[in-house]
Amino acid sequence: MSQKGKPIDDPATEDPPYLQPGSIVEVNHEDNVCPRARYTAIIMERATSTNDKRYVVQFTNLYQDRNSGTKLSKEYNSVDIRPLPPPQPPRKFKVGDIVEAYFDDGWYEGKIDQVLDDDRYIFRMSSMFLLFGVNQLRLHRTWLNGNWVPPLDESELAVEEEDSTEKMMESETDNAEASKAGTGNILEESDQKTKEKEEEFSEGAHVEVTNIDGDGSNPAWFAATIVKPVGNNRYLIRFETLRTEDDTGFLEKEMDSLHIRPPPPHIPVPDQFKMFDHVEVLYKGGWWKCVIAEVLPDDSKYLVFLANYDKLECKHSDLRPRQGTIDEN
Repeated sequence: MSQKGKPIDDPATEDPPYLQPGSIVEVNHEDNVCPRARYTAIIMERATSTNDKRYVVQFTNLYQDRNSGTKLSKEYNSVDIRPLPPPQPPRKFKVGDIVEAYFDDGWYEGKIDQVLDDDRYIFRMSSMFLLFGVNQLRLHRTWLNGNWVPPLDESELAVEEEDSTEKMMESETDNAEASKAGTGNILEESDQKTKEKEEEFSEGAHVEVTNIDGDGSNPAWFAATIVKPVGNNRYLIRFETLRTEDDTGFLEKEMDSLHIRPPPPHIPVPDQFKMFDHVEVLYKGGWWKCVIAEVLPDDSKYLVFLANYDKLECKHSDLRPRQGTIDEN
């Protein structure tokens, strides 16, 4: 009590440095595809609500209105906010490692499913598989009681001491550009390549091509062979599963490179799928996106819903894990 008999207010609890206005942080922003996705943001201010553990942040790469350039601002609890992790040098990963992959302006949690050549990895997130270069991956860490778990090693601590937030933001920008590079084909490497290489397919190459008929709401991918390039990034292709109307041979068609991709790498098919798994079904000669609606009693057959809501009964051998970028799934 003061000498005048009035209580003295307790001093406000001081926020940790990373929650101070202007600090660059990562926020656990709920995503329809993956709830464990984190996006870079800036602390703007404490929220005006009665809960003093909430903060207003402005995202650096998410927009309220992209046309006007207005970036998304939102209020979050402090438990959903963590410091910006220090830059991590490229490292070797092994199958089963829990990692985060940078794609579509955020870091998504998953695990390494396969190790490929040239520092490339198959990244698994739920029932989806994506291909990433090592520069778009980092070891998954949790911010717990003011410390990183697992702790940073000596090389990362050295980077943290000498590096600045500005360099980290440059790294985020580089990752953003790399994640958007390419044609958007599924299981395409996230490392940047030149446009010429992305669109270059040699005569006789085995590829997959997507159907471009209709409104594009239910795309499928079909095995095909490059017959020859015809110029302007267009190719004459021969389907390997679709035949001509008179059944005299396999159908040939001219297509642009945006609808052609290399065959996806082999991914082992699990012994059993379960309800709500996102998969692809071999149907009418192509691979179509679908969801397991029901596992039938003999465990070797399923009912699946296609993207156009048609229901289809299929065998286990006609299914494969869905393979695609986050944008496509």
